[in-house]
Amino acid sequence: MIHRFSMDGRYIVLDTCSGAVHAVDALAYDLIGGYEETPRETLVRALAARFGETEQEVSEVYDEVTALKAQGRLFSPDTFAPLAGELKRKTAGVVKALCLHVAHTCNLN
Repeated sequence: MIHRFSMDGRYIVLDTCSGAVHAVDALAYDLIGGYEETPRETLVRALAARFGETEQEVSEVYDEVTALKAQGRLFSPDTFAPLAGELKRKTAGVVKALCLHVAHTCNLN
């Protein structure tokens, strides 16, 4: 699962399953956002027009993202998904949280 964050001109991409954190530029940030949903040619053409880059430069960024995916650093599969049901079954009926409300006055008033 990918989470993307941007603030003050900084772009961060977090792959939660691999734990990888990537500091990227705006072009790579937008490319990663549309990587899985949009066909390569359409995405490259749209980003080249938006950022004023050549399609060759955007294709190089696309290839770098593909290499990171092949290395398991982006879009890595969730290896714990099959265990989620078993963990939920084992913890059924267990108290997970307990709140203690302390009174500020005597409760015998």
